[in-house]
Amino acid sequence: MPLHSKGGFKNKSQLVKVEEKKDDKVELKASDTDFLLKLFMDSSFKGSDIEKAHAVLTKLATMHRRNLNV
Repeated sequence: MPLHSKGGFKNKSQLVKVEEKKDDKVELKASDTDFLLKLFMDSSFKGSDIEKAHAVLTKLATMHRRNLNV
C-alpha cells in the first residue's frame, strides 16, 4: 500500500530522486561533536539500548577529542 501525503504531487516531475554515494563521509567539527555530546548526555535510553548507546558515545567522544587536538 503506497503512502500519500495530503498535499500530494500534481505530477511526477515534482519528485526528486536522492542518490546515495557509498564513498561520502560526514565530517563533524568540534562544535558539532560538542553539541551531539550535550544532546546525548541529556537523553535517556531504554535498558535494551544501553549497549548501543555506550558504543555510540565512545565513538563520539573519540571524534570530539580528535577534533579538539587539531
